Amino acid sequence: MLAGLGLLAFLGLAPALAVATGFGGDNPPSRIPIPAKDYSAKVEDQGGVVVEVDRVTWNGEVFLYGNVGAAQVTVPFDGIRTVEILPSTVQGKRKARVSLRTGESVEIQVNDDTPCYGRTKFGNYSIEAEEIRFVTFEERP
Repeated sequence: MLAGLGLLAFLGLAPALAVATGFGGDNPPSRIPIPAKDYSAKVEDQGGVVVEVDRVTWNGEVFLYGNVGAAQVTVPFDGIRTVEILPSTVQGKRKARVSLRTGESVEIQVNDDTPCYGRTKFGNYSIEAEEIRFVTFEERP
């Protein structure tokens, strides 16, 4: 019984915790995930606004992930040149057309609410996949 009350108390606090940590809703990101490797990209949103972003992550990771058919896949940022986000016929999903540095491309189904985080010259950056039009990764030395 006490364990059940503890769970209910935690569930009641969960929205407050999400707000306090800067994740969830329309709250600005007070903190962003800091990746092991620093990737830079230009991110264009659906309105055509282009922002230069450092420390780019896909939901805190340095790879793009989603599905190709029934399989789950991850594509490391090292191998990506560009990502174009397109509408999908599957509700809650988007198509990510990934152009690889090898010249090949792959289409991945991604969740439309997956956040892309980073840091700009003017502050922290967070945008969900459904709001992204195009991402161009900088060349790595």
